[in-house]
Amino acid sequence: MLLYLSDSSPLHSTFSNEEGQAIYKVDTPFKLKNRTATIRRVDDMRDQFAHLAQVEWRVFGSSRIRQDGEEVETKTFFRKAGCGWYGRNRVFTAPDGKEYKWKMGLSTSTLVSNDKVGKHVARFHLKHYIINRRPASLEIYPGGEGIMDTIFITFIYFEKIRKDAENAAKYYYHGS
Repeated sequence: MLLYLSDSSPLHSTFSNEEGQAIYKVDTPFKLKNRTATIRRVDDMRDQFAHLAQVEWRVFGSSRIRQDGEEVETKTFFRKAGCGWYGRNRVFTAPDGKEYKWKMGLSTSTLVSNDKVGKHVARFHLKHYIINRRPASLEIYPGGEGIMDTIFITFIYFEKIRKDAENAAKYYYHGS
């Protein structure tokens, strides 16, 4: 399933399927510290958005994910494993009992099964401006559709971490 972003930033977008139906919406007000993304999912029965989760990135201390009345610190939910372009990959256990790993790529994030196979489960595609013009999208492969909400929530958390590291590296190397 391809989820197209209404904006190039996953933190400020409506994610729609190939038919144009909105599936998720993410709002992240700008703050200098402790930013919180509110994630909503369309409720098929009422054809409007319902609260799904919140991701709070903290400057000091562990960030938090809130869903279904529960709150978990990201340092408990994720463990760091291996290195990507801009830092450590993140491993988590999904509701299906399997482990998955978000890989920190040069300009994108990829989710794979955390086993010997390393099967691709989801991938973020950047917006293409010139060749093959297309909006940014989150592609969830058939094996991941059963844990789509978990993939989506963890993607929002991880992509901000990856993008912050990318921006810090650009600043460090280019001085601007």
